[in-house]
Amino acid sequence: MSEAETEGVVDEELKLAGFYVGAGLYGIEIMRIKEVIQARSLTVRPVPFAPAIVEGVIQLRGVVIPVVDLRRRFDSPIDPAIEHLNKLIIVSVAGRIAGLKVDRVLGELRVAVSSLRPAPSMLRPDAERGVENVFSGVSRIKRDRAEAAEMVFVINLDVLLRTSGGK
Repeated sequence: MSEAETEGVVDEELKLAGFYVGAGLYGIEIMRIKEVIQARSLTVRPVPFAPAIVEGVIQLRGVVIPVVDLRRRFDSPIDPAIEHLNKLIIVSVAGRIAGLKVDRVLGELRVAVSSLRPAPSMLRPDAERGVENVFSGVSRIKRDRAEAAEMVFVINLDVLLRTSGGK
């Protein structure tokens, strides 16, 4: 491709909502998010026989929403020092609504599609059983010139919530 041809090519960006679970930086497609709310302001009711990562359900404006604790899903220790910072990211997946409990929300992250790499297959929680990867990709991102680049794992919500059994 000549220089003139590449001048008109703009690298497509993926807009993600960035958040931390433990020390890990994760992102989900921003268009899948309905809203972000403070977790501590809502009472989470436990549900018998729910998968281990489902903390329970909340009622938000008359709608009962399951709460998936991503700290449990990613086997990240729950730090009591930041428990008050917990946020719920309310997402829409396959016509259903779910709340993802995370430690801290960063806001919008922009990742060049060309920089996105497939997540290693060994990162699948059940790789030996052929379960799809909960990460659709991984990329290095630099949010600030002064900071070092961080690795962001892009979550495939459809797979995450479909395979939310586990521990």
